[in-house]
Amino acid sequence: MENNTNKKTESLAGNDRKKEILNLLDDSGAVRVSDLSKKFGVTEETIRRDLERLESEGSLLRTHGGAVLNRKEGPELPVLQRELVQADEKRSIGEYAATLVKDGDVIACDASTTCLQLAKHLPNLEVTVITYSIAIAYELVKKPNIQIFLIGGYVDRHSLSNTGAPSEKMVEGYHVDKFFFSCQGFDLQRGISEPYEAHVQLKKSIASISDHLILLADSSKFQRKSLVRLIGLEEIDTLVTDSNVPVEALHDMESSDINVVVVN
Repeated sequence: MENNTNKKTESLAGNDRKKEILNLLDDSGAVRVSDLSKKFGVTEETIRRDLERLESEGSLLRTHGGAVLNRKEGPELPVLQRELVQADEKRSIGEYAATLVKDGDVIACDASTTCLQLAKHLPNLEVTVITYSIAIAYELVKKPNIQIFLIGGYVDRHSLSNTGAPSEKMVEGYHVDKFFFSCQGFDLQRGISEPYEAHVQLKKSIASISDHLILLADSSKFQRKSLVRLIGLEEIDTLVTDSNVPVEALHDMESSDINVVVVN
């Protein structure tokens, strides 16, 4: 009898916990297993089971180390929510990427939240940054030595960026030393892919005028295949990722002459 009571109490606590997890997701768009474990005073394994059940119900999508709200309006989360997904990994990748920028460089950045981390860590160097990200341009305005070229176009409210044929036209005739970009998925066979055609076409335009292509992609993007293929993985010069990508896959990429940098 005592065991049945304990199980009932645990079940009720679990239901309350799952409701609170959904409330947190409604507020922020993303949660982390470690944070939830501390908040509710339960093990990370218990939280993972909660997230598995909620995912099976269609309430959320699990990510490496956490979960994001299962939005119905499209395959990509708004930029302010994406900032919270894999936040530590993106911060480390962006911080390292900033060290690759040297005085006098002309660089380009896409509208990813990983490139936003690059912008946040970029010193006040004498460089030119070409970007179609409104969020990145706003971040760099605080650094007076950096010349900012904001590509215009149609405003995408989800990504806080400009896209479309006018955007592609604007980059013709320019030259870029290093193009920093991310993606929704990268895979040895499929290559690098994105959910939206407009973003892919603009990235292709920038890649075509760039000397070095540097992919900034955390491990949650590995072996994910999105709708539109951008380029083959072997076409990039450098991949900056985190240590959760399998070692065998990293070796396969290096054998394709990709310079792979793994950050902690």
